[in-house]
Amino acid sequence: MKSLMQLTHTVPSSQTVTEPVPLHRLIDQLMVGLLPLVTGKKSFIINDVDQTFHLQADENLLAYVLGNLLSGAINGSENVCIRVEAICNKEGVQVRVRNNGTYFYSTVSNGFSHVVQAARQLGGNISIYNQHNEGTTLTFSMAVPVQTIC
Repeated sequence: MKSLMQLTHTVPSSQTVTEPVPLHRLIDQLMVGLLPLVTGKKSFIINDVDQTFHLQADENLLAYVLGNLLSGAINGSENVCIRVEAICNKEGVQVRVRNNGTYFYSTVSNGFSHVVQAARQLGGNISIYNQHNEGTTLTFSMAVPVQTIC
């Protein structure tokens, strides 16, 4: 895969955290809000996040980051399947938004600095990968706090 952009940040030492966020539910809520955009682009979204997956993070900030990743994947292409998935391993959590279409780097990166800053506030980073004729993957990654349930 060809890396178009990777922005990283270390985990802040003092991060205020509330209740674990049920990630599947959050993605479902974001999908509902983006339905007019998805319909207009003749695309669809599949929420492949396990229903038991919870992430210890500020829910509003997490919704802002993931909502922007989703809208970036939607805006950048037409007639595609957009898939959201989450994995948890010893390195941390990755939430991936993938589509099977292609779109230009400038479409995603234009005005994206505010989303990167929000990801950094969560102690994470955003990566964008594009593979010719395979699609694009937008990934939000963060270290796993001890309280994360996944």
